[in-house]
Amino acid sequence: MHRSQVRPLFGDADPMNVVYYGNYLRFFELGRAELMRSTGRPYSDLADEGLHLPVTEAGLRYHRPALYDQLLTVEASVAWIKRASLRFNYKIFGPGEQELSLLVTGFTVHGCVDVSGRIKPLPAWVAPLLKQHLEN
Repeated sequence: MHRSQVRPLFGDADPMNVVYYGNYLRFFELGRAELMRSTGRPYSDLADEGLHLPVTEAGLRYHRPALYDQLLTVEASVAWIKRASLRFNYKIFGPGEQELSLLVTGFTVHGCVDVSGRIKPLPAWVAPLLKQHLEN
């Protein structure tokens, strides 16, 4: 699991200062990008090889709302890695004790494709680096 922090901007919230539901997917993206960066191989290394990891499936469950300017913690982990796809799981917490401040849980599934959109196997370096972030 890897932890990152984000503070929602004014533009992330609705008129009631509640974070707009679609913005949690951006927070998930931040979590997985920072998880990748923490391995020493950021997402840009894939792009340099002509590969991309588009989202093929996503799911979110909203437990409590996040608010404008709250310091949020995004936990990202890897659920599984296959030949040409992988799944990340996420938890977003607000301030306070983690058990009491769980705001959102979710996942994204990604397929590995080349620049023309053809499915390609994940590079050999991906699985060994991400195994340290696999859920038990």
